[in-house]
Amino acid sequence: MATLLNPYLAFGRQAREAMNFYHGVFGGDLVVSTFGESGMSQGADDADLVMHAQLTTADGHTLMGADTPPTMPQPTGTQQVSLSGDDAAALTRYWEALRDGANVLEPLVESPWGDTFGMLVDRWGVLWMVNIAGEASGGAGASAETTAGTAGADEVATEGGHQDSAQQWYQEGAQPDETAGHEDTADQWPADEQRTDR
Repeated sequence: MATLLNPYLAFGRQAREAMNFYHGVFGGDLVVSTFGESGMSQGADDADLVMHAQLTTADGHTLMGADTPPTMPQPTGTQQVSLSGDDAAALTRYWEALRDGANVLEPLVESPWGDTFGMLVDRWGVLWMVNIAGEASGGAGASAETTAGTAGADEVATEGGHQDSAQQWYQEGAQPDETAGHEDTADQWPADEQRTDR
């Protein structure tokens, strides 16, 4: 008997908007049921809220989501979804689409472990991690925002004279020198300062 493991995202009242957006990103079939349609509404306030939404894509991905009715505790904590594999073209396309209205925490660039990796928080607060396998990425996974600069766009020269990635700077707690050639200072570093997982 087959089993399925997939993300199930909880929203306040934005499940329909979010799932429609993800449908636009990934394609596939989206089925949405409301509390009212399912006969589970507790009143007018939740009749139109999404009781269950399921997006099934041609690639075999399944993403589910629902609104949390007012009578239940609202979701807390960061919800995270990981997209990974060796299809650089598809994963880069997903990344670019997910960036719409998102806060990019890490641009989609080559990582210390050899893959191409990016991380963002979309407009509904869902954290997305995209990882393209090293041999597959071949530099093709870099997004428009990272390729717009030159070779120094994703690295910062340290005082020791060697090159550290922006992620290494972040992990070490260093502050960027705006004159050191870091092209993402305005966007990348303020986003990093908001993170608490260091």
